[in-house]
Amino acid sequence: MASTPAESRIQSQKLRYCRYTDTQQFSLLPSVILPSCTFKFIDYFSASPIVEPSASGPVTLGFDSLASWTAYFSEKFKALQTMHLISGAGEFTKISEDEYEVVFAVIYHAAPKEGETGWQGAGGGHYHERWVKQKDEEGKEDWFMKSLRFERLYWKYVE
Repeated sequence: MASTPAESRIQSQKLRYCRYTDTQQFSLLPSVILPSCTFKFIDYFSASPIVEPSASGPVTLGFDSLASWTAYFSEKFKALQTMHLISGAGEFTKISEDEYEVVFAVIYHAAPKEGETGWQGAGGGHYHERWVKQKDEEGKEDWFMKSLRFERLYWKYVE
């Protein structure tokens, strides 16, 4: 459970990020993520439904804005159903009154949208994020994701 109002709000915003992504409501993400947010996904496996196969070593995907992230994932998720489950309250490090570094553990599931057969995947890892307090479109202060680095540590794929 969060111990401060800021931590509670950041947790709530993180859950919205997961729900908006899983339900493919990408147009709602600006209420959670800054347009200039940077994203880095480090995949320690050679293949998954969101990255191209690699001959060896980890695969890294990087995006320099919410728009570039959305363009990529809205296309990749068209044929997928996903469910992200945040585990625990998160590990919060206060950088300043207006900035936190947070680590969230996550488990997620993915499968094709069509049919009840086919492949199914389950994965997990850690989100390493920066959250900042800024004003929203209405001039009200809120917490927004400034950067995200996801390190996938687990992936199981079955047909």
